[in-house]
Amino acid sequence: MKLFAGVDGGQSSSVATLGDESGTILAQVTGAPADLVGRARASKRQAELLDALLAELLARAGLPEGSRFAAIVAGLSGYDEGHSPVPQLQTASDASRFVHDTEIAHAGAFDGAPGIVVIAGTGSVAYGVSSSGARVRVGGWGYLFGDEGSAFWLGTRAIRKAMRAEDKAARSESSARILSALGLTSLRDVQHAFAHGELSRAQVAALAPLALEDEALCDAAAARLAKLVAVAHRRLGAERVRAIATSGGVFEHGALRRAFAEHVRDRLGKATIAEPRYDPALGALRMAYALAGLTPELHELGSENGAPVNGATPANGATPASVAATT
Repeated sequence: MKLFAGVDGGQSSSVATLGDESGTILAQVTGAPADLVGRARASKRQAELLDALLAELLARAGLPEGSRFAAIVAGLSGYDEGHSPVPQLQTASDASRFVHDTEIAHAGAFDGAPGIVVIAGTGSVAYGVSSSGARVRVGGWGYLFGDEGSAFWLGTRAIRKAMRAEDKAARSESSARILSALGLTSLRDVQHAFAHGELSRAQVAALAPLALEDEALCDAAAARLAKLVAVAHRRLGAERVRAIATSGGVFEHGALRRAFAEHVRDRLGKATIAEPRYDPALGALRMAYALAGLTPELHELGSENGAPVNGATPANGATPASVAATT
């Protein structure tokens, strides 16, 4: 049996999926974040995490320790070929590939069809592919230089708003909730905790649901994310696409999705926001199959009549989501 693995290595967590040559999903596991933000380029942490996830996949599927993979594809947050160190895996494989996580999100969302995917998780970024294969990436500059509309961006804006209110000796309704969520007693505590590494990016990003209750912040985030899509759309030039897919936890908030759809419609006119065919980890798995020249349909282990994973609809014939922006 040939084994294939796809990994979605995010800033808040990682997901790995194992499949055989027929497209049957054998196991899926989750683990720690896989980015290297704040760590030395020579850090072995990323490779060690990936090896651990792959080993756990084998164990979860009841396969022998050290089994060889036919192909592995990992999409890693912040990874750029030529700029990022290539993880030196100890896991045995015939082929492996490491890419920016936008590529696996697009592969999952559109399964080879043209379109633009926008990701809003801990960070934010958009990635577009035209019918001729032209590719553009917009955003994804990291929490210090960009990531507008992301969970971290929302968390910092909520904190800033509370701090500005305190400067004016005004009452902030969200201040107490922010402090309770962070387990701190004052906004000065927040300042110093982040400065000394006691408050993580993930903890700040976890404030996003609270921030999204603020209509102004929710709309601002939606507008920033729609702008990423619009810039990607413009850069594709004559080969612009109007199929848009979303990925990441921020888009699970209904008001944000509706506001995003409105902003996309205002910027692009006729556009369709479609549900992704697969999640990013399965997109990485699809790319792993492609490394071996295979294109099997994905199926759950033990599913009857070859039921597809997630009951998914092909993205190039996708039914628009309830927030589809179409004119």
